Amino acid sequence: MLPRVARDEHPQASIDWASAEVSGGELTVALEGDANADWAARAQAVVERLERPSSGWGATKVTKARIAVKDVTAGAEEDLRLLLDGAVQQANADFAPEDEDGDGGPSEADAAMTEAFRAFAGDAGDD
Repeated sequence: MLPRVARDEHPQASIDWASAEVSGGELTVALEGDANADWAARAQAVVERLERPSSGWGATKVTKARIAVKDVTAGAEEDLRLLLDGAVQQANADFAPEDEDGDGGPSEADAAMTEAFRAFAGDAGDD
C-alpha cells in the first residue's frame, strides 16, 4: 500500500465561478479543493506579479477559501478571469507532487520492460 500523503503537502484548488458575485464593484468567488495558507500566498504572489496598472480592477486578496477583487469595472471580466485562472493554475503546479523519477520519464523497470517488448519486433516473422 502506498503511504498516505497529507492534504496540506500538495494543496490544489479551483475557482468556483458559479459562486461569483459582484457587489459594490467587488468580486468575490469561492475556491474549491484543498487550498491552505501557503497555497493562497503563492496564488497571491502570482496575481501581484502579473497584474498591470490600470487593468480594470483594484486590489486582489487570495485566501484559502476565496478570492476577492476590489473596484472591478465593466469590460474587465475576461482579462480578470484569465489572470485569476492563471494564478490558480500556477499555484497548483507549484504544489503538485513531483514525479518519483523527478524527470517525468519512465521508471527504470518500465524502461527495461519497454525494451523487452520492443525486442519482440525482430521476432515477428520467426513463428
